[in-house]
This record gives sequence, structure tokens and C-alpha cells, in this order.
Amino acid sequence: MTSGLDGRVILVTGACGDLGQAITGGLRRAGATVVASDLLPPEAARQALGADPGPYIPCDVRQRAQVEAMVARILTDHGRVDGLVAAAGIVRWAEALEVSSEVWDQVLGVNLTGTFITAQVVAEAMRQRRSPGSMVFIGSWIGESPARRLLPYCVSKAGVDMVARCLALELAPLGIRVNVVAPGVIDAGVSGRIFAEAPERRAALERVVPLGQLGSAQQVAECVTFLLSGAAGYVTGANLVVDGGIRLAHDGG
Repeated sequence: MTSGLDGRVILVTGACGDLGQAITGGLRRAGATVVASDLLPPEAARQALGADPGPYIPCDVRQRAQVEAMVARILTDHGRVDGLVAAAGIVRWAEALEVSSEVWDQVLGVNLTGTFITAQVVAEAMRQRRSPGSMVFIGSWIGESPARRLLPYCVSKAGVDMVARCLALELAPLGIRVNVVAPGVIDAGVSGRIFAEAPERRAALERVVPLGQLGSAQQVAECVTFLLSGAAGYVTGANLVVDGGIRLAHDGG
């Protein structure tokens, strides 16, 4: 079902996080050549990505010059870029009235502006070479449903969804598809560490999720692979929510 990735060159930002690692591994197993990117220096990235990390380029996605240099290097090394997974993201917790300008700028800078800059630069590379492509942005189920103490994060992920839809509309004539995968409560990353330290919180959430369990990074990665593949060749501008149905319960279902 996830055919069409053999030989494809795909850039994954935020690749050193739990979700990014799962996505990178899944795409490689599907036959893609994955160029991983994150803020970590190469040696630290190798530790995060394993013994065979493949191509890796450190990059701060908020800095256009760094993103342009990264994409130029991919074109030099691989001749093209066929896909993008914009998974770079951060979370900061604060009461709404206590969100500082620094936290606001940091969260929206990485999650929203960084996603836009990377997508714009990659799309331009595709256009210059007149090659079709596919992009997947990592959103969140709370991009469409407010959450306490996560105002900047919720806003950033809502913005990611709109950036994807606008780009999907404008880039469709170029054969470039743009979609969003929006994870729910995933047993990975910061959430995974919290659940490991507080199993009672895990149990409480599992009682709320209609499917009865938390999601995994691997399940999210499989959806990303699908949207990048030829199996989703007629899908663009979509937001695929991977949350076990928790948004239904959150909405009072």
C-alpha cells in the first residue's frame, strides 16, 4: 500500500526526536533515501539515529540561509529532492497569561515559521527541476482543539495546517502534494517520558481514548509514509488525524 518510495530522496527535519527517528526508519524501510536533519551536531545525531544514520545535515529551520544551504547540499549530493517531512517542533508549557514573548517566538519560530521556510525552499527546488513531489507536515490533534497551558503550541499547529492547505492549493499545478499528519497522545518523546514516570496518567488517558490505548511513533510514521507514497497520489491538502479517536471524546462524544 505504501509503494512508490524506492529511490526517492526525502528530507526529514526534526529527525533526532522519537517521532523523527521512527519516520526516518520507516521511510528507509520503504526504499527511500532519507536525508535527516536536526539541530544536533553530527556526532550527537549519530548517537540518536543509530549506528547507520545515513546522510545527516545539521540545520536550524528558523534560519532561511541554513535551510537553503541544506537543500543545495542535497541537490549536489543526490541530484534532486522528492519529498519533505517537516517534523521539527518544540513544546513549551505555560499559563496563557504567563506566555512570554520569548516563548511565543520560539515555539512559533520552530513549529510554524520553520515549517514554512523549509517547505518553500524545497518546493522551489522541485519547481526549478520541474519534478513533482510530496510534503508532509507534522501537526497535532490540538491544532484544532484548544488545550490548557499550550497556547503557542496550539496556535503553531493550527497555522501548520493552514500553511499546508494554502501550499497544497498553489503547488498542485506543479504536481506537488502537501498534507498534514496530526498525532494525538503518543507514547513517545516528552509524553513518553512523562508516562514512564507517572503510569497513572497513562492509565487515565487510555481510559479516555476510544481505541483504548496510546498511539506509537511507529503508527504515526506509517501514516507519513503512506501520504508520501504513490498510494496517496490523489491526496493533497488533507489533515490525517492519528489519535485513536481522542478528539471525539474531547469534543464530548
